[in-house]
Amino acid sequence: MPVSTPARVAIVIAALVVVALGYRWWASPERHVRVILADVASALSHDDAETDLRAIAAVASLQSHLTPDISIDVDSSSTSLRGRPDVMSMAARFRAARSMVRVQFFDPEIQFSSNTAGTTRVTVQVTTRDAGGDEVADARVVSIALVKADGRWQIASARVLDKDAAL
Repeated sequence: MPVSTPARVAIVIAALVVVALGYRWWASPERHVRVILADVASALSHDDAETDLRAIAAVASLQSHLTPDISIDVDSSSTSLRGRPDVMSMAARFRAARSMVRVQFFDPEIQFSSNTAGTTRVTVQVTTRDAGGDEVADARVVSIALVKADGRWQIASARVLDKDAAL
């Protein structure tokens, strides 16, 4: 049975709507930020002890997500990290120094102040194993500044918020 012309028109319109919605989702800045968070979690997480070289290779994937002058402030008692090389080096050492690390991001609150700047406030949970092999988790709220450079979103800075500020 042939399809009528009005049905064909309806099918074409429905297909165009699906394509337009799909493109809007694909191009969404929020989706890009969520991909960055997923990539960071993946680059830092591992289930077994590994060599320094494997850790460096895994962490190398983060480069495209970090601005060259990125800064990371953990707390007032520790030294801040400045610049992509320092951040990459610390991430590789962190990963290699632990037999297991699982990084998870929860409930990102993503906001954009313009087409080229945004922030996200997200809970980060890091799970490791202690000397006895038991899993130990620590969760903190992190504020992340984002910029769009060269057509992609990147992390410009990250700051771990005080536990009291997170409540």
